[in-house]
Amino acid sequence: MPNSKREKWHNIVLRMPVFLEKIAAILLLIGVMYGIFNLILAVLDFGGTSFDVYIENLMSTAFSVIIVIEFIRMLIRHSMNTVVEVLIFAIARGLVAGHEKPLNALISIIAIAILLACRKFLFHDFDFEEEI
Repeated sequence: MPNSKREKWHNIVLRMPVFLEKIAAILLLIGVMYGIFNLILAVLDFGGTSFDVYIENLMSTAFSVIIVIEFIRMLIRHSMNTVVEVLIFAIARGLVAGHEKPLNALISIIAIAILLACRKFLFHDFDFEEEI
């Protein structure tokens, strides 16, 4: 009998992180809906600022929403492919939406190239499938 209780608690403890990840994903999804609403407002608010500032705000908001969506996919799918995609989007956001120094931009481009090379040459078919 004590073994069955111990196994029951062990199973509960093992399932708890998955459950908490789902809750985090749901909360992030609510945040994405808010971000999409802000993105729509950013698209419609093109008066009063210069075009450069408008595009910068639009790109920053869009990339933030995309990164959170990819992060939610990473929480749900648990595959190496989604982890690499989140990293690529996060680095690309800094390149496109931020004003980086040339050396930092070069390092970011090299990092994206390394991630893409790892994805192409080091991943196997099972890396693109969902891990359970």
